[in-house]
Amino acid sequence: LCKSKGFRTSINCTLFEGADPDRVAAFFDMIADLDVEGVMTSPGYAYERAPDQEHFLNRTRTKELFRAIFKRGQESKKRGKHWKFTQSPLFLDFLAGNQTYACTPWGNPTRNVFGWQRPCYLLGEGYAKTYKELMETTDWDKYGVGNYEKCSDCMVHSGFEATAVMDSVKKPWKIAALALKGIKTDGAMAKDIPLDKARKADYVFSTHVEKKMAEIHAEKAARVAAE
Repeated sequence: LCKSKGFRTSINCTLFEGADPDRVAAFFDMIADLDVEGVMTSPGYAYERAPDQEHFLNRTRTKELFRAIFKRGQESKKRGKHWKFTQSPLFLDFLAGNQTYACTPWGNPTRNVFGWQRPCYLLGEGYAKTYKELMETTDWDKYGVGNYEKCSDCMVHSGFEATAVMDSVKKPWKIAALALKGIKTDGAMAKDIPLDKARKADYVFSTHVEKKMAEIHAEKAARVAAE
């Protein structure tokens, strides 16, 4: 319906522990039949405030799941079903465990009613008033896979898509190889970033939200009093 009305249409597909590769592949086949612009897919991030903590994927399970899905995608292609993704080929290759990437959290920053969220779309550990302040005052080295416990299992597009795009520009032959051979779904995976030196998680999201809410209410009260 949206396509028939002239709207560009894409699908967001976030996957969690327990996802069935056959069902996901069947869903992507159906999306291909609908001829939408593409699918954006990613593993879900283990938000500290999520009530269900048992259905988030770890890194190994993420790679295994996407390899299984992409293998079925290769079979679908032989039947004339072409899955279209709105993500870079190297990010999808990363999901299948074939690339070693650190995240680029400032590549897809988040701005909400509290300000610019530190350090990324997924973690809320403070806020900056401006993008310049975010970039210049955030201690980026404290975050990311291998640096922070909360980042250990993250393979989400918001942090790694920018890395994959930059790698594509620096090493275009990687894209050419993927175009010729497709995503590898068997064999050894790329070596991952060691996690043993990651600092412990600091659960501060609620504290920061409460602080910002108090500031907003105080500012509102001051405006009312001044009227």
